[in-house]
Amino acid sequence: MRKPRFAPKPDTRFPHFQIYLQYTYSKGKLLRYYTGVTVPTEFWDKEKERAKQDRKFPAYAEINAQLNRIETEAEQIALRNQYNKSGLTNEIFKKELDAFLGKREVVDESTTFFRYFKRFIEERAGNPNYSKGSIKVYVSTYNHLKAYADSVLRRDLSFADFNHAFFSNFSNHLFGKGFGNNYVHKLTSTLKTILRESDRREVAPELKVRDGWLVARREEPPAIYLTEDDLARLFHVDLSGNPRLCRVRDLFLIGCYTGLRFSDFTELQPGNFKKTAEGKEFIEMMTRKTGIKVTIPVKSELREILAAYDYKPPKAISNQNFNEYLKEVGELAGLIEPTMLTRFRNGKRIDQTFPKYELMTTHTARRSFATNAYKAGVPVKYIMSVTGHKTEREFYKYVRIRPDEHALLVSDNPFFK
Repeated sequence: MRKPRFAPKPDTRFPHFQIYLQYTYSKGKLLRYYTGVTVPTEFWDKEKERAKQDRKFPAYAEINAQLNRIETEAEQIALRNQYNKSGLTNEIFKKELDAFLGKREVVDESTTFFRYFKRFIEERAGNPNYSKGSIKVYVSTYNHLKAYADSVLRRDLSFADFNHAFFSNFSNHLFGKGFGNNYVHKLTSTLKTILRESDRREVAPELKVRDGWLVARREEPPAIYLTEDDLARLFHVDLSGNPRLCRVRDLFLIGCYTGLRFSDFTELQPGNFKKTAEGKEFIEMMTRKTGIKVTIPVKSELREILAAYDYKPPKAISNQNFNEYLKEVGELAGLIEPTMLTRFRNGKRIDQTFPKYELMTTHTARRSFATNAYKAGVPVKYIMSVTGHKTEREFYKYVRIRPDEHALLVSDNPFFK
């Protein structure tokens, strides 16, 4: 009988390893079991098969203690069954480990989907690699599914229920409630993630995963960006008599000049600001969502804003209130240009026109940074390193340039002379 091992499996969605127990507990019998433990790739020691003891990763002690407990329990299960000659199988082994880890409820009954989904959310909520935004989407998906099961199906859901017809009917139910294509796509794609994970963990043998399940078509969300002239208007509008709006304006402009997400630019600290020997200033930080280190030069306008706050941006407020106040700022700055947006609801096109300030949100900052940097000729690869886009295809969807603006950008090219 060999000693249990812990093997890392890369997760393509996040920069971390999923840790599996691999145990040859009898001749010709190899157990491969997902421990529920994840570790950032940079903090996994492949030789020791444990998390690295690093002050930058304080969770290492708890994680290693959990892996030690799992290893000991696996050896005990193997020894007990060897002594009792009970004919240990992988299925029995997994059930005993599930019971040890508190997963007993997911194994036998056919109508256990919601209990599995709840535990899945709890696991992700306790994992620092998953943002609060991601957990919120999981909870919303759970609530919509539960409401659909209770009010429409009038019964619980089992894994066997999920087929193409279910996704189609569930999508139509959501469309009937007035939700747009992108929200329905988000919910159904999240459901697919949950089901694929349950299939990977082998907790639902009756589940049949299919690629064609997603019914809702994702649309590019209607969004705007602010031009350099728009940003100049915001920068120069006099808000000295309204400190509340002044703080919101300054925070928003910090986002426009850095390209950072709201969760990142609202947490900038004096330590994030560096200066070269030549006196050039730049921002250096590890982004919350992707865990990627970014370096961003400080523009003169940004330097002026930061200096007013001693390089510690004003305290953030809730995203909802921020967006509400931001519209007030945009109106005071005169951003009233009529802007038409096209949305799709259940396959129907809806065109609406708004003054530009009504469409401003926290996310407008990142789009403005990406678009203005692109128009200024900043290398796309660098912009992508800040915005976090993995492919140029996704990046170009993000850049908001009208056809006439694009034509002007290339008009000086020798080809058109």
